[in-house]
Amino acid sequence: MVWIVAALAFAACGGDGPASVAVDDGAPAPAAARTPAAARTPTVVASDLVPSDLRGFAWPVDGACLPGSDDLMPNAPRPYRNGVHEGVDWYDRAGCARVERGTAVKAMYRGVLVRADLDYQDLTPRTLADLTARTAACSCSDAAILDAFRGRQVWIDHGNGIVSRYAHLSAIAAGIAAGAEVRQGQLIGAVGESGTPEFVTAPGTELHPHVEVRVGDSFLGAGLPPAQVRRLYERLFGVTATATPTGTPAATPTATAR
Repeated sequence: MVWIVAALAFAACGGDGPASVAVDDGAPAPAAARTPAAARTPTVVASDLVPSDLRGFAWPVDGACLPGSDDLMPNAPRPYRNGVHEGVDWYDRAGCARVERGTAVKAMYRGVLVRADLDYQDLTPRTLADLTARTAACSCSDAAILDAFRGRQVWIDHGNGIVSRYAHLSAIAAGIAAGAEVRQGQLIGAVGESGTPEFVTAPGTELHPHVEVRVGDSFLGAGLPPAQVRRLYERLFGVTATATPTGTPAATPTATAR
């Protein structure tokens, strides 16, 4: 298991179990009703990113590669919430990396934090039942419901309309708060399963980071065929190929983190 020690002082955080990073406490707020920090103050971030040609991102977990299964990539169906997947999931060994509760999650690119759910409150059986009922009633992919299912999150604004989101975290690292600058590769949180239905129904079975790259009002690869989506993410991370379906690397990453 990957543990973060030494320079970080440990603190308790209401969440889905012990985490391996220092965390910040906050007053609990209902998961489905909390307001993203991004809404507080507009952020202008200097950026050299080109939205139509995104490159230079680093892996959010050490030793990662792109998952071999398209079900873990953008646009995969997510019937439990009447929607589609909008990012990439890294499960243990499915995307090369060792992923467990508390595994370090890192910033993929430099930027300014616009959201950090320091006051996150985990799903309960009652809130899950409410979210499930609301999803069934609307037969749609409601934004507030989707946000609740992402669990504890950190968002980073990279400028030029590019935002990365890190979801299902079990903890947020000390010093991570809206308005702070982060560098590429900086520790921002720890792997968990917050926000997933399984957090309530089958604890410990959905441990993974869900990571999105937002481009304007949508997500990278939205509506595109799987092969084209995969090429976009290969370019994003600077790799020449992705994982095999079993998670074995099919090529060596060529990107240099910055």
